[in-house]
Amino acid sequence: MKKFITYKQSKEDFDEMIKNIANICAIPSISEEDFSSEFPFGKETDNALNYALNLAKSFGFNIYKDPKNRYGFAEFGNGDKIIGILAHLDVVPAGDESQWRTSAFVPVITNESIIGRGSLDDKGPAIINLYAMKYIHDHGLLSNEWKIRIIFGISEETTMKSMKSYLADFKDPYISYTPDGEWPLIYAEKMIYVTEIHFPKVPGVELNGGDVVNQIPDSTSLVLNEKPNIIKGIGGHGSTPEKGDNAIIKAINIASKENKEFAKSKLFKFIKENLNSKSFNLSNIFKNYSDFSGELSANLGIIRTLKNEYVLTFDFRVPVSHKIDDVTKSLNDYLKDEFGDDVFSKLQGFKEPKYIEQDSPIVRILMDTYNEAMNSNEKPLAIGGGTFARLIKTCVAFGSTKYMHLMHGPNEYFTFDEIKSSLEIYINALNRLQDLEK
Repeated sequence: MKKFITYKQSKEDFDEMIKNIANICAIPSISEEDFSSEFPFGKETDNALNYALNLAKSFGFNIYKDPKNRYGFAEFGNGDKIIGILAHLDVVPAGDESQWRTSAFVPVITNESIIGRGSLDDKGPAIINLYAMKYIHDHGLLSNEWKIRIIFGISEETTMKSMKSYLADFKDPYISYTPDGEWPLIYAEKMIYVTEIHFPKVPGVELNGGDVVNQIPDSTSLVLNEKPNIIKGIGGHGSTPEKGDNAIIKAINIASKENKEFAKSKLFKFIKENLNSKSFNLSNIFKNYSDFSGELSANLGIIRTLKNEYVLTFDFRVPVSHKIDDVTKSLNDYLKDEFGDDVFSKLQGFKEPKYIEQDSPIVRILMDTYNEAMNSNEKPLAIGGGTFARLIKTCVAFGSTKYMHLMHGPNEYFTFDEIKSSLEIYINALNRLQDLEK
């Protein structure tokens, strides 16, 4: 294996990199899908894509933007084998702005970190990887048989159709990673199963909260007998519901104490039996749903009150060995047995799990590189988070943080220590992956 490259940026270069992260984080690039539009994922995601591509061009890379504005990439090198870096520039919504230090899209640079939506997920890591590519480019470290390409998706937080469009237009990279997970490396990602559950409405109680299903809701509107209240919680990543404080669950519990009829409702019974223990594994519904990738977890991301019903949208992260039909059957059987026909589920979408052998060549090279950089002996992880890695067989999530649970919460931040170590790790990864043979 190639000798480890020790690299510490000058203060001027580091400050420039942080400025570029701050600039792109200031763009509110929340993906909004509309394929009839000139910008199928929204104008702001296109603005973020243009920023990244222009920065890459200034580094001397060749850039390409999809004529339909669905994705873009930057590259250098002339080889037939491509090392792909799959990054995304869309972000989840701010959530409750009152919980932010300033505003989600007004980045704050402190002495130790940069705070802002996207700083960690995934704009900061995307920019760091551009700088890692620049180091390889400027030091002539790319062999003639290779090309390095960073591909920018702009709908990862929603449907991933942006990256799917790229893959439909271009073949899979020879090897690839996405800097959108958790250190040291992720070899397994659970299935993502998104479903609505419909409950009968109770007169006088309205509940509306949550923006996206993969985010712990940090505020919920509760109207009791026409008196409005805002219930506050603590947001975070939907794959780790235990690390936040779900405002929807809090609001439902408050309503049950204030309204006797609601306390008898099927919705409250469901919450009481399944989501008030703080375990979030729904063990009454999904019995023995556990394997090497962990337990099932459930995030109640959205609630809406309609004319005659409450609609709850859940994000289940399902252990790798379980199948979609198993999940659907377990859920529907439970609802019918416990509540009858007027409580039912509607599947909204799912993403297949990801698994790669821990002794595969890419895992060995990247794990060795990480452990050498950090003077550690860590093992790869299985997580509930979902990344672009599940779209490509020979792709893994590699970095960029130990604090993945911060990604969708208020005051999302990326520490300077992790930024610096990440840059050095990615430089070495790009250098050493050139020796990989599948």
